Amino acid sequence: MANSIISNSVNKRRLAFVAPTLSHWRQVFVALLLLALPTASFAEDTALILTAQGKAFSEVVNGISGDLEEELNFETYIIGKGSKVSEIAAQIKKHKPKIIILIENSSIKLYEKYQKANPDADFPPSVAVAALFVDRFIAKLKNATGIRYEIPAVTSIVNMRSVLSDEIKKVGVVHRKWMTKLIEENAKYCLSEGIELVSIPIPNKDSKLHKKLSSGLKSLINQKVDAIWVLNDNVLLNRKMIGKAWLPVIGKARLPVIVGIKPMLSTKLNFGSFAVVPDHYALGVQAASIIGEIMDEDWEIGDRDIEQPVSVKKVVNITVLNNKKVKYREDRLSAMDEVVQ
Repeated sequence: MANSIISNSVNKRRLAFVAPTLSHWRQVFVALLLLALPTASFAEDTALILTAQGKAFSEVVNGISGDLEEELNFETYIIGKGSKVSEIAAQIKKHKPKIIILIENSSIKLYEKYQKANPDADFPPSVAVAALFVDRFIAKLKNATGIRYEIPAVTSIVNMRSVLSDEIKKVGVVHRKWMTKLIEENAKYCLSEGIELVSIPIPNKDSKLHKKLSSGLKSLINQKVDAIWVLNDNVLLNRKMIGKAWLPVIGKARLPVIVGIKPMLSTKLNFGSFAVVPDHYALGVQAASIIGEIMDEDWEIGDRDIEQPVSVKKVVNITVLNNKKVKYREDRLSAMDEVVQ
């Protein structure tokens, strides 16, 4: 009986010894498992993204947030036609962003109105991207920088002539007068590649602007330009201008036409034949790099210059080239990112 009691006592002590050991190893296993899991982001600083809706703009957002997801907390607000300054004010009050990212012109214009409505406020740094003529518009903003959306004419022309059979020595462009400085800068870069940029200015506003545009295009054709460069000017590219000026003149001309946005390469339009456009995801990554540098400078923009897009996509519509009887080299098409047939 005594031996039985002693035996039971020993067994209890053994159990008491083994139990903590199993618990210990269980805790070690759980700890190792947690270390193997992805680390969650606990970023304290917030970036507010104001953006128009659209696939291209979503790609820009993905490029920005994907590159900085562990360093910043991103809040996105969609800007529409009916968006008001009060909405921007509410978002800024709610999220207290360290930086604001402005995607597309409508975001820039609304944020400009917000700044004007709050002249005494301290505005965080802002970065504008995927917006037309960003130099002109962010000049009206306080504490802002950005990335240009337009691709320089020389970049588009050089890439286009690498595909075409005939030489491209003279390129024509019709533009509104406020763009004169931009055209002069592009003309200088074109000259370095042996290309003459022939420009025809037309009024900024005119009740018969479509006639002025049509006349300018006809003048370029009479001057025997080798190609036409079309600027991303919404005033010159609305439905009325396309239907009454561009298509009646350009649609008949046997000339390659360089455009700045992919929709203008539509085969149905028989308008644009070549485009060099920004890579939208890469545009977001480039913006993320700028944001990272601003973070490193304690949220100061400083004397930062507006940047050019660093990554582009080259697109050619060979159906339109065939329709216009413009000869091209099939062996060079592989150098394009996209060939529309």
